[in-house]
Amino acid sequence: MIIRRKNPEVDLKLKYNKVLENCLILSLTILLVLFLSSSSMEVTPYAKTVQQEIIKVEDIPETHQVKKLPPPPPRPSVPIETEREDVSEEVTIESTELDLDEPPLLPPAPPPTEPVFEFYQVSEPPVTIREVIPEYPEIARKAGIGGKVFTKLLVNQQGRVDSVAVLKGPEVFIDAAVKAATQLRFKPARQNDKPVRVWVSQVFVFRLK
Repeated sequence: MIIRRKNPEVDLKLKYNKVLENCLILSLTILLVLFLSSSSMEVTPYAKTVQQEIIKVEDIPETHQVKKLPPPPPRPSVPIETEREDVSEEVTIESTELDLDEPPLLPPAPPPTEPVFEFYQVSEPPVTIREVIPEYPEIARKAGIGGKVFTKLLVNQQGRVDSVAVLKGPEVFIDAAVKAATQLRFKPARQNDKPVRVWVSQVFVFRLK
């Protein structure tokens, strides 16, 4: 087995301290030469001038808003008694004395209201004598939709529809259903052999053919 040894002259570990020492000395020498050879620097402080802003405060007098009121209405003329003979006797002031013995005027009596019955409360319910087919809305026809509208009709003593109440149904068919409902005609309902007003139910069906 052969043991190889380094040459002491080329072994860096042995010369590490010497090399470090020489490098430090050389660095300090260079810094000292540069410091001594550099020219001195004079620093002149810079004074910044600030322009002062002057704020003036003025007293503004308080103002009041004046509301202009409309002129007062003219005062009613007060008749004054005159002693002139050329004034007609017909131009006189009516008596303003109150007669406490006269009975007070009563307000007019309200018109009598006819009772309204439900269809099951009358002895003879109304009978449809003219049916009306509602007009199919064009927008619903193009969309291909149908539906039912449930209504409640108030039929008067002449068999005509006074009022239409929509209970439920598609909104697109409501106007057509109400229009058709007002054109219906009925044989009036009777109660005690007397024609009366009555509520009846009516369903309008919208179906594409």
